[in-house]
Amino acid sequence: MLIVGLVVLYSYAARVIGPKVVPPGTPAVTRAQWRWFTLGIVLLWGAADWPVHDIGEQYLYFVHMSQHIVITLVVPPVMLLATPQWLARLVVGRGRVDAIVHRVARPIPAALAFNGLALLSHWQVIVNGASSNGLFHYGMHTALVVTAVLFWIPVCGPFPELRISPPAQMVYLFVASIVPTVP
Repeated sequence: MLIVGLVVLYSYAARVIGPKVVPPGTPAVTRAQWRWFTLGIVLLWGAADWPVHDIGEQYLYFVHMSQHIVITLVVPPVMLLATPQWLARLVVGRGRVDAIVHRVARPIPAALAFNGLALLSHWQVIVNGASSNGLFHYGMHTALVVTAVLFWIPVCGPFPELRISPPAQMVYLFVASIVPTVP
């Protein structure tokens, strides 16, 4: 349902809302953004659906962790590259959500939130709780995806004011790569 919902919403936004908010003659969504979106949907579907999901949940923890890698380190940047600036601004609005995103999607808070949750999610109590409680398990997945999106916004997000320079991106991603080696 999530995959279908994302496809329907993105298509609706691109074909109905976008032409009303972009200047005439400008595409609401570029071909490159359509390709990024298609890739993101295929990756998300592949990581979250049968047989990968069932194998990861019932048999092999390695497969489950591979799912986590795809849904936190691959799908978010791909989907951010698929998101036009007008759509991102429409989604976050101009109020409280926008203020929170602009505060939390900065490099230090975003990296701390994402890496902190990644470390916490490997704690034995959390792993055992997630494996025995479906709602908690999906809540952890949702939190990981949300913090992953925030983590990737400074690198490839649709808000130019939140992007950091390419050299800073290299340092940011290198430092962030150290933390997953701890668990």
